[in-house]
Amino acid sequence: MKIKVSQGRVNVAVHRQTTAPSWLLLHGFMGSHHDYDKVAKRLPGTVIVPDLLGHGETEARAGVGFDMTTQVAVLHELLHQNYSALLPLTIVGYSMGGRVAIAYAASYPADVLRLVVESGRPGLATEAERLARQAHDAQLADRLLTAGLPAFVLKWEQLPLFASQRHLSAVVQQAVRVGRLRQSPSNLARSLREMGTGQQPNYWPELPKITVPVTLLTGELDTKFTAIARMMLAQLPKATHNVIAGVGHNVHLEAPDRYVASLVREASYETD
Repeated sequence: MKIKVSQGRVNVAVHRQTTAPSWLLLHGFMGSHHDYDKVAKRLPGTVIVPDLLGHGETEARAGVGFDMTTQVAVLHELLHQNYSALLPLTIVGYSMGGRVAIAYAASYPADVLRLVVESGRPGLATEAERLARQAHDAQLADRLLTAGLPAFVLKWEQLPLFASQRHLSAVVQQAVRVGRLRQSPSNLARSLREMGTGQQPNYWPELPKITVPVTLLTGELDTKFTAIARMMLAQLPKATHNVIAGVGHNVHLEAPDRYVASLVREASYETD
């Protein structure tokens, strides 16, 4: 279904299954709510899975920014106008969605019962890093618009970050590819330019203020984000870091059984 927010300027496409407790699942770049199809149905309780700005079936009118501040505000309005009875809830974010999850927890801590960050980060700590990443993402956006989405997706699949996904079945790889090819190239380019890692605020200083339980999930083969998670662990007051053996960046895709077990196990600690 689609829900109007921001004075009717954004139609957020949302999938929801209903019982208690409650979860908000946030997908990564070039993803959609379908990325969590195998996960959502196995989680206990109510699961809310929106398509983020620039992705899936969510529609934004002209003039709506795709920046992090706007994305967090849209989610806040979505939750408080339609799901206020479910708050606070567990927010789970993967990669880009992990950045959004951290930003939301920093902005609206009262809405968050628990935070789960899968292969995510709180931004870049220095201005030099941010400027370099902005230039990189701008080049990616230009390449996407000039070479076309199919060529961009093919190049994206070949990134070392996703090397472990080549061992997945052909059926799974094709499903992921089809999902990416359904995206809007212009919206993806805007997402890169406006909500890329270099454009978002630096939330590293906010980590010590996030006092809810936090679970950091990374794949053993994703050495980059495993190292980032270790740095985050040192800054968060109440966090654990689960490294899932034998998988890479996208844990929920490569190891859905262990991913769901980790989420449910960590959530159960809160109610013991």
